[in-house]
Amino acid sequence: MWPFSTPVPFPELAPSDVASPIGAAPSDANVYDYIIVGGGTAGCVLANRLTADPSIRVLLVERGHAARTWHAHVPAMNADPSRPGVPSHQWNSLPLPQPGAAVPQMTIGRALGGTSRINSMIYTRGFASEFNKWNADGRKGWSYEDLLPYFLKSEGNVDPDQTSYHGRDGPWKTKTWTSFYLKSTDMVAQAVKSLGIPIITDINAPSVPVVTGAMVTVTHNGAKRSSTSEAFLPLELALERQDRLKICTGAIVTSLDIQNTPAGSKRAVGVFIEAEKEPGERFYARAKREVVVCSGAIGSPQVLMLSGIGPKEHLKEHGITVHKDLPGVGSHLQDHMGVALLYQIPMKDSMNRMEVDGLYALWEFIKYLLFGTGFFLFPLSQIALFIHSKFLSDTADLPSTPPSPESLSSALPNNIPDIEILSVSYGQPLSTPDSPSDAPDPSISTSVSPTTPPPPALTRTSPGLLSLFTMLVQPRSTGTVRLASADPRATPLCDLAYFSDPTDYAPVRKGIKLCKRIAEGVRKSGEGYMMKEYSVPKSESDEDMDAFARKNLITAYHYSSTCRMAPEHPPAAGSGSGSDALSAAPGVVDDELRVHGVEGLRVADCSIFPNILAVHLQAPAVMVAEKCADLLLGAAPKSS
Repeated sequence: MWPFSTPVPFPELAPSDVASPIGAAPSDANVYDYIIVGGGTAGCVLANRLTADPSIRVLLVERGHAARTWHAHVPAMNADPSRPGVPSHQWNSLPLPQPGAAVPQMTIGRALGGTSRINSMIYTRGFASEFNKWNADGRKGWSYEDLLPYFLKSEGNVDPDQTSYHGRDGPWKTKTWTSFYLKSTDMVAQAVKSLGIPIITDINAPSVPVVTGAMVTVTHNGAKRSSTSEAFLPLELALERQDRLKICTGAIVTSLDIQNTPAGSKRAVGVFIEAEKEPGERFYARAKREVVVCSGAIGSPQVLMLSGIGPKEHLKEHGITVHKDLPGVGSHLQDHMGVALLYQIPMKDSMNRMEVDGLYALWEFIKYLLFGTGFFLFPLSQIALFIHSKFLSDTADLPSTPPSPESLSSALPNNIPDIEILSVSYGQPLSTPDSPSDAPDPSISTSVSPTTPPPPALTRTSPGLLSLFTMLVQPRSTGTVRLASADPRATPLCDLAYFSDPTDYAPVRKGIKLCKRIAEGVRKSGEGYMMKEYSVPKSESDEDMDAFARKNLITAYHYSSTCRMAPEHPPAAGSGSGSDALSAAPGVVDDELRVHGVEGLRVADCSIFPNILAVHLQAPAVMVAEKCADLLLGAAPKSS
């Protein structure tokens, strides 16, 4: 699967090519029907759909570049942004310190295609009951039945037994892995089954058990990663449409142009742009119809706040003129926080082998190049468990009398999974791994002292590592995104606020216990397979598990809900409307993704989710972009 080919340069343009210098007479060439701010996971989709109409002119502005590098196509080379030396195109946000806890690195894709360029490629849509709850809460047109056509439209599933709830003809290619490449993954799968947890082949079915494992479906095109830039803005399409689709890269939208209308309202009429590496030289492009912000859950609130749309006191602190006081902008930040238990396994069954055995890594790369097989082809995780912790006992066992299949259906509104377990046959060695034999550490430190020994180096003869991740997929904790300054190049301040709601500890504890039960199942398999504890809580007491979770917090890079689709002034929690604290948070956009109080402005990305979905978010992000395109073009079906 030869990745080394860039025969024709991608038609990416500079700000001076697509916009007029400030102070110069505006040019008709720099007036567009729509301007899309952000060419990430959602922005590429929207640009494709809008310019399918030859009469529509679109400007797409992206902070990164097209970055059509060879390693961007290789699935395994960009699938773990946290791994040292990974050759990805990233933009790191600045997480604020977490009291008594680790501070995870926040990473976002910074190239055309955004985070779909660097994620684990897992394709999960969301459970039907999640979308039906959105609709029941008043968001008309957002039920599972309403949204399924948008998932189908984008997807080009290549599985031979493809079903009616998968798309076949869409540009975004997906496939499901039906076999395991590593024995360690197969051993974990067998242990999961021994616990009474079934493993199904499609987590995206309309109704699946709420205690289940699944073979992962990933975004693959042949043996290449299928990012949204490759799927929706391939070179051929970008060249064909360059008369009406201008793709401006390496550029920052410093602010939106918000003007007063004759009727006294506010309207977005254009954008101010600078080349990222040329601060101070501003350009202007005008939108005849609308501006759509697709900069993600960190970038979209930043763009809005820099434009005077957001919490007024915060904007005033930075000397920004307030156009619309919207407290919901940058609020309600949610993520799938997690914690990993590490185990030592045979090196031959670990991806760590790629780092310690150069000849083996070379052979695997040759297999990928020539045959499209081997390590470089596969996703980090080939199996995922989605579970509601209420069905697990205090020891993380299933009840001796299994619940009826009907009661386990994820289609029920109270059966949305709250934890996900991921098995990844890889881990990073620690300087001081936690294990039950360690002396108790009364303090949690987020820094490394000068006397901390370096992590022990793995070798070809040492054990490899396997990680069992517990991800909290229905967190109650919410944080914020705030401006560090009025400088658009300044990294936003992100308070992830993990465990700020203490009820989040309970499902994480059960997830940790379930990971330990899985590891025990591997050891008890009768094969004598090595699954030795390397970094686990000292005990299964609440105190030890909570301390371990705080010390080893990680992010899933699934940031969402900072520009919520909700009323600007929702009913207060406990007002009799059925609202709780999460659903009562102030909104930023309405059911048609229009920003409250500002005409001609929409947001279309993961930031609009009312609450974070209990799955990996790239497929829902694409769905939002597909729906937004129909809303803009007047093609969205009306829903009562």
